[in-house]
Amino acid sequence: MRSQASPRFKARLRALLGIEPWPDLAVRHHLFRTSEYRKLREAARAFDVEKPNKPILERGHQTSYVLARWFAQAGMRTAFHVGYASGRHIFYLTRLGVSCGGTDLPDGDTAWVQVPEGALDRETRQRMLRIDFFRLEPGRLRSLWPNGEACPVDVLFSEATFETLLPWREVGASVPSYRALGNAALHALMHQELPEKLEALQADIRNMVFIEPEPTAGNAGEVFEACARRLPSLKYSVWRFRPPLDTLFRLSPRHSTHQTVYAFTRDECLTEALRSYAEPP
Repeated sequence: MRSQASPRFKARLRALLGIEPWPDLAVRHHLFRTSEYRKLREAARAFDVEKPNKPILERGHQTSYVLARWFAQAGMRTAFHVGYASGRHIFYLTRLGVSCGGTDLPDGDTAWVQVPEGALDRETRQRMLRIDFFRLEPGRLRSLWPNGEACPVDVLFSEATFETLLPWREVGASVPSYRALGNAALHALMHQELPEKLEALQADIRNMVFIEPEPTAGNAGEVFEACARRLPSLKYSVWRFRPPLDTLFRLSPRHSTHQTVYAFTRDECLTEALRSYAEPP
């Protein structure tokens, strides 16, 4: 029977039996029954990763769609993704009319950055830098769009990018170069260097959104409060996704930790559009 059953059926059975705390199943929500989502999901097949006896993971695609729909509804024309990995978020954003760029670690620091060939247009790929975000210099964003026409960038965002630097789980940083720094250096990187970097970049960015561990996980709340003190001209707010969308932004199958939206905004329309998906805690 096991050999004849499909991976999706077996995943549902495991979920019913409680064998896996975070089953490989899509979240059921009306957003993911729309024709728009179905068309985008079909176009995004290049991002699917097949594993033996496992269904194709749908939650990552659903997460990308929620983010893209939120930014598009808010009227964001440009977005810069910190930690773009496979580029899936950027793919969904561009398909909804948002011009994108981003930054991620160079090859020597990570093997996660594997953008499928042909998934993104040439202009977008040219705006996807391979440098550590902490080395992104002020003014570099302006050079990514011709004549600086897209600057300041409407929104800079992360999604589970800085969580690897926060001590919210037993095994610490998963990037070797970060792990080698030690706890004291990682603490300084997040509590001092990140706020300083955002302050230095703020002239080229209208809004900043960080979807990272909830405030009590690895003292993430303290990190973004420190950022808020460096960004007094931006309105700081904290949001949590409503069920069942909160399960899309869960960090680990073995931990109940969810992600929180830390928003630093000049444009009220960005948080107004967020109310469709999240609420203040």
